[in-house]
Amino acid sequence: MTVSTASEHATTSTTTTAPERPATGRGLDRYRAAGVAAAFGAGLVSAVQSRVNGSFGAALGNGFLAATINFASALVILGVLVALSPKARVALTRVWDSLRAGRKRTSDAMRALHPGVPGIGRLRWFQVIGGAAGGLFVTAQGVTVSSLGVALFVVAVTAGQSVSSLFCDLFGFAPGGRRPITLGRAVGPALAVVAVVVANWGNLGSAQNLGLVALPVVAGVFVAAQHAVNGRVETTASHAPYIDRIDRGAGALAATFVNFLAGTVALLAVLVVSLLIQGLPTDGFPTTWWMYTGGALGVVFIGTAAAVVHRIGALLLALSLIAGQITGALLLDLAAGGTPAPATLVGVALTFAAITVPALTTRAR
Repeated sequence: MTVSTASEHATTSTTTTAPERPATGRGLDRYRAAGVAAAFGAGLVSAVQSRVNGSFGAALGNGFLAATINFASALVILGVLVALSPKARVALTRVWDSLRAGRKRTSDAMRALHPGVPGIGRLRWFQVIGGAAGGLFVTAQGVTVSSLGVALFVVAVTAGQSVSSLFCDLFGFAPGGRRPITLGRAVGPALAVVAVVVANWGNLGSAQNLGLVALPVVAGVFVAAQHAVNGRVETTASHAPYIDRIDRGAGALAATFVNFLAGTVALLAVLVVSLLIQGLPTDGFPTTWWMYTGGALGVVFIGTAAAVVHRIGALLLALSLIAGQITGALLLDLAAGGTPAPATLVGVALTFAAITVPALTTRAR
C-alpha cells in the first residue's frame, strides 16, 4: 500500500516511534550519562585541536588562514563520507527539503510519525548556519586576545556560552525541548565561570581594555547557539518523513557537513580581509604533518556535539565540553613536562562540580 500523505499514514498505520530516552524520574540516567561522557570526550578532542590549530597558526603567522584550511579540510573529509554514505545523502536531502518553501506537508508528516520528538518540522535559514559561529569565535580571538590575553578571553567566552546555553534550553532552541531554569541549573553556569577564573587567576591582571571583553562574550553566546541549532539540524536529518525510522548516525553526519559548510564560507570571507591586511605567509607552509589534523579533530568535536545535544540539552553539553577542554589542557601540559598550578587543579574540580549539580537536579526528560 502506497502512503502519500501524512494524514493517510496516521490513519492506516498504528506504528509509533519508540521514545529515544525513557523517563526515569530525577537523577542522571544512563542515557544522559552516556551523552555527558561523549561530550566530555569531545571536549578533550577540542583541547587537542586548540593546541594543533594554535601551533599551525603560529607557524603560518595567520590564525585566520590556519582556521580556514582546517575548516576546509574538514569539509572535504565530510564530503567524502557523505558521498560514500547513501543514508547521509538522504539525510542531507531531508535538511534541504525542510528548508524549501512549500514543504509543510512533509513537516506535518514528520510530526505525525514522531510526536514525541521536539524539533521535528521545517528548518529556518538561521538554523543551518551554526558553523558561522566558529568564524565569529576566530574573529573575536584574533581581535581581542592580543589585548586581553588568553585567560580572560576564555573566561569571557565561557561566561557567554554557559549563560546562553541556559536560555537556549529555556526557549527550546535545542531539539530536546524546553528545559526550565532551576536553581540547580543556574548554579552550573556560575560554577563554570568561577572555575575558569580560578584556573587562570594568575593571568587575569594583565588586561588593559576590559571593554573588549564584550566581543568574546558575544562569541560564546553564539557558540552555544551553534550547538543547539546543529542538534536541531541533526534531529530533522535523522527522522524520515512517511517512514517510521530514525537514523542518528546519518543525521549527525549530515548536520556536521552543514556546520562546516557554513563555517568555511564565513571563514573565507574573514580570510579575504585578513589577507588584504597581512598578505600571504612569507615563510611558506609548515611540513609537520600533525598541524594539518585540526580539521579531522573538528569533525569529531562538532559531530559528537550534534549527536548528543538532543539527549542532554544545550546547558549540560556546554558544561561537559568545558570540563573536557580544561582537563585536556591539563593533560597536555603534563605530557609536555609542565607542572599544573594548584589554582588550575581547583578550577578543574569546580568545573566537574558545575556539571554534577545540573545533572543531578534536572529531571530526565
